[in-house]
Amino acid sequence: MNGTTKVAKATSNGHLNHEQPPLDHDLHNGWGTLYSANAIKNDERTRLVWEDYAKNPARVEGQYHKLLNEYTTRFASFFGGYWPITFHAHVSDVLIPTTLASLILNTASTCPLVVEDPKLSPLLKDDPEPEKVHQFVRDLLGWTDVHISAPKLATVQGIYGCAFGPLAHSSEEWEYQIIGAGPAPFSITRDDFASEDILLEKLRTAKEQGCVTVICDLVNASDGSIFPPEHYRMLRICCTKARIFLLVDEAMTAIRCGAPWVCQRPEYSENPDLQPDLIAFGKGMGVSGIALNFNGMMMRHLAYTKREQILQTIRFWRSMVTRPIAIPVLLEAMAIVNVAEAEEWPARSEKIGRAFREFILRHAGGEGQGKEIVRGIGAFIAVDREFSKRFRVMAAFRRKSSWARWLPKLDTPAFVDSDEIERYLLGPDAKELRRALASEAEEQGTTPLWCCICGIDAAVVDDWCRTCFLGYCGTEDCKKGFESHTCL
Repeated sequence: MNGTTKVAKATSNGHLNHEQPPLDHDLHNGWGTLYSANAIKNDERTRLVWEDYAKNPARVEGQYHKLLNEYTTRFASFFGGYWPITFHAHVSDVLIPTTLASLILNTASTCPLVVEDPKLSPLLKDDPEPEKVHQFVRDLLGWTDVHISAPKLATVQGIYGCAFGPLAHSSEEWEYQIIGAGPAPFSITRDDFASEDILLEKLRTAKEQGCVTVICDLVNASDGSIFPPEHYRMLRICCTKARIFLLVDEAMTAIRCGAPWVCQRPEYSENPDLQPDLIAFGKGMGVSGIALNFNGMMMRHLAYTKREQILQTIRFWRSMVTRPIAIPVLLEAMAIVNVAEAEEWPARSEKIGRAFREFILRHAGGEGQGKEIVRGIGAFIAVDREFSKRFRVMAAFRRKSSWARWLPKLDTPAFVDSDEIERYLLGPDAKELRRALASEAEEQGTTPLWCCICGIDAAVVDDWCRTCFLGYCGTEDCKKGFESHTCL
């Protein structure tokens, strides 16, 4: 059960094995949740544990804490010192002001400045005085009553927004806006980046009003637009001066954008003294949650300098729930990190992005002159929505967005070659591959997963294209769009 990370060797044509299609036209991949369909299969360590779990669940459950600790340290190693602390089913579950405030309070209350001080530490005193710890932590963070009783979040304009909760107020989609609940986030607009003085004053106002952290995207998850590196640098400088935590939402961009985190790309990490404090992760990671950077701009003031100190605060937080993450989910998440490192997915994502952009711009021809056809970074690819239709792929859309998000899997070697993409998406092998997918679906009684027009779950309707392996959701508008497509 102590196997190492091993991945299936590529065959002579560069593909993992002959049973996998070299690539397919599902560039939706569950809104980007599938980096690989074979992570556990290709990672010997987790595959052996999974096989043992199928035979003897109780034996593997007895190794729960060992496995959780292994995942925690593997994650921190792969992501360069960001430690996963809290786990959730969806990233919207964690981007809640009260949850983030409690997490920050826990991390501060269990920091070395507290637990190693005989005058404060509940661990070193027979008569703990929690009110002293509480006041010390508030002073350390620069928090007042409002941060405790009515915490808020500050968001940088252009953030994706959540499916529910307070950040749904920030969504561009009316379906999310109408179910937004909780305090609306404090908005930091692009105009606030006109100067450092303007931005700093805005952040100080945000903190005075109870904001516990600023949240930003570096790649807009709706349309692929890029947060300017110079704005990100200004934001970090001003967060430091305003003494407010910075959280980067990497739910869609982790591993996919040329680095473990997109904020670790050279253009966003030019100054090692200006690192974000928290990262929100999810989607293709197999589990959602928050990772802490103890060298972050605010976190470093908590004086975590030793590995044992970090692991202790993580244990304190996780001890408040029975099982932070179930065994099957834990194994999948660990396999993803293991294979991502073994197969060098961050570097591959850059090659995938380069190949797809070459393919797209080749087809754009003159249309690509004077008009933005493609956006994004690495393997987060946003394509003009109308232009995307000609490729007959399944893509991830936001209803109001004029961009289609192409989110290819990261374990597909063929995706790094624009000629292979051409061959299997539109070329001589495309029709055969799609018909094979359609035949398998017929045998299994399934349909294409995603509406090729709007991107939501495809309804179980018999009216789907057996030639292109495309379907639609059942609405009249999407039916018209579907029926207008030209087969391969």
